[in-house]
Amino acid sequence: MDAGDLASIVDVTKDGIYINVHAQPGARRPAVRGLHGHAVKVAVREAAQDGRANAAILAVMAKSLGVAKADVELTAGHASRKKRVHVRGDPASLLDAVKGMLDAATE
Repeated sequence: MDAGDLASIVDVTKDGIYINVHAQPGARRPAVRGLHGHAVKVAVREAAQDGRANAAILAVMAKSLGVAKADVELTAGHASRKKRVHVRGDPASLLDAVKGMLDAATE
């Protein structure tokens, strides 16, 4: 995946990145499943009730990107499959982590 492809999925800020996420609640296995349009598809076991799926999505994203859970925040799409996640940290390192995460998901 090159930087041009990432531009439709990730927005870079001075303190981190924003990632478009497509949620798949109720999955058998939690994982980043690759791309869904212009978003990263994240599957979680939890149902979309009482914010449980949202919390699980943030945990999967933190683990996949190698950052602390406290550095990952849901900023939009709390009741939607289309979500926006802010990840705090060095933008260049985070972009590399997103590339690695997506490459691992397509293997």
